[in-house]
Amino acid sequence: MISKRLNKIGSFIKDDHDVSDIGSDHGLLLVLLNQKDFKHNVLGVENKIGPYKNLEKTVLSINKENFKSVLGDGLEIVPENYKTIVIAGMGFNNIKNIVLNDLKKGFKRQKFIIDCHTSQKEVRGFFVSLGYSIENEAIVFEDSIYYDIIVFSLSDSKKYTDIELEFGPFNIEKKEELFIQRYNSELEKLKELYNKIDNLDRKNELSKEITKLEEILK
Repeated sequence: MISKRLNKIGSFIKDDHDVSDIGSDHGLLLVLLNQKDFKHNVLGVENKIGPYKNLEKTVLSINKENFKSVLGDGLEIVPENYKTIVIAGMGFNNIKNIVLNDLKKGFKRQKFIIDCHTSQKEVRGFFVSLGYSIENEAIVFEDSIYYDIIVFSLSDSKKYTDIELEFGPFNIEKKEELFIQRYNSELEKLKELYNKIDNLDRKNELSKEITKLEEILK
């Protein structure tokens, strides 16, 4: 069964570029794209031999010339023609290293679809610093975890505020149910913590965080 998270990632992939899925694991994103009759090339990349064997089986079962798999690390052996890159389920440092190593080869991909499990502000700031703009984003709630999925497109660099980098410009603008639910929950935790502690410096820090969330949720 394809997860909510992968379905959302798949909804952001347009059939206008060759696509590479980095850390493809069992290749479920490839299965989803095949179900959508994706016409461009799709390359699943996995650096662990066990998951790679499963990825190979997935590609063999799809049995289409435009779907391929490769055993490798990051973007090291992904040709330049793959302009849309999916990196899902990794931390910020891994994602940063993968992208920077690719840049060293002189490659600059057109689009990244990122599902990073840490440091969303740093993720947004990193790609913006490389000349990408935030094209779209979404929050998915699955298995009691909130996931941020962000689409970055190479374009004239836009300027974003610190608040937009932290929470996401589309999330702030749309204020969809999951966004409100997520940060209302965070707000309640901060208020509870504020009432429990006595340290004045820490209370001041928490007060600023509480005020920021209250402003965002207005």
